[in-house]
Amino acid sequence: MNPPPLPDGVAWTAVLVAAQRAAESLSAAPAFRDPLAEATLVHLGLAQPGQAPRLHEMPGEMAGLTRMMGDMVTVRTLHHDRLLTALPVEQIVLLGAGLDGRAYRLPWAGRRVFELDRPAILALKKDVARVAGLEPTAERTPVAIDLAHDWPAALTAAGFDPSRPTGWLAEGLTIYLNRAELDLMLRRIGELSAPGSHLGIEVATSLRAGLHDEEIANDGVDRVLGLFRSGPPTPPHDWLAGHGWRLAEHTFAELADQHGRQVPRWFDPSRGGATVWYFDCAR
Repeated sequence: MNPPPLPDGVAWTAVLVAAQRAAESLSAAPAFRDPLAEATLVHLGLAQPGQAPRLHEMPGEMAGLTRMMGDMVTVRTLHHDRLLTALPVEQIVLLGAGLDGRAYRLPWAGRRVFELDRPAILALKKDVARVAGLEPTAERTPVAIDLAHDWPAALTAAGFDPSRPTGWLAEGLTIYLNRAELDLMLRRIGELSAPGSHLGIEVATSLRAGLHDEEIANDGVDRVLGLFRSGPPTPPHDWLAGHGWRLAEHTFAELADQHGRQVPRWFDPSRGGATVWYFDCAR
C-alpha cells in the first residue's frame, strides 16, 4: 500500500517537527521517546520501523530546514514537557496541536488533554495511532476546529471546564498568526483561565533577518517563510503582561545550554539569528 500524501500548508510543518522528534527519539541517547512521531514517519513512508529518519535525506524541501533548525525542536520539547508536567492542573489544552504526541508518552494519568487543530491534521494523527496500536496515557480529547473560528465554544462543548486551572500550550504557533489574531487568541485564553492557570508560549523575532541568500533560496525555507504572518510584537514582554499574565522567561540559547545542545545560527542572535523566547505565563 502506498503511503498517504504529505499534508500541505501549516500541517506540513507539523510533519517536519515530527521528523525531528522521531530522530531524537531513535537516536543513540534519546532525551525523550515519542512513539507517535516515530509512527508518523513510518506511516508517511519517510522512515522504516525502528530506524531513525535520516534528516539530511528527507524530501528535498525538508532536508535544508532540518539542518538549519538543529536541536531546536528537541530543546523546546524538553522545556514544555517539564513545564506542563510540573503544573498542578488536571486539564491541558494544546493550541494548534498538530502531531504533538504528549498525550501518548507523558505520565499524565488522571489528566484530560484537549488537542485543538484543523480536522485534517487530527484525522492524520488518529490514523497513525490506530495503525501503530498506540494508546494515550491521558484522557485525550481532540477538538477539530480552526483557531480562526469559535474554538472556545467548541472546547467547552467538548468538556473543558473554565472554572478549573488549566495548562495552555502555544508551541511553534505565534509565527503563523498576525497581531489581531494573536490578540484575539490571548483574550479568549484569558477569559477561559481560572486562577492558577499557566500558558506556555513561544515567541521569536523575525526568522528572515539572519538568513543568507542561499538559505532563503532553499525550497523548504521559502515554503515555510511563505506561511509566516506578522506575529506578536517583539520583544513581547509588555504585550503578554498587558493580557494579564505574570511572566517567567527563558531564551532558546539559555535552554540549549541547560540541555547541552548546540544553538544553530538561525536561532543565535550573536550571529545575526533570531531571538526566541519561551514564557511561562501565570494567572
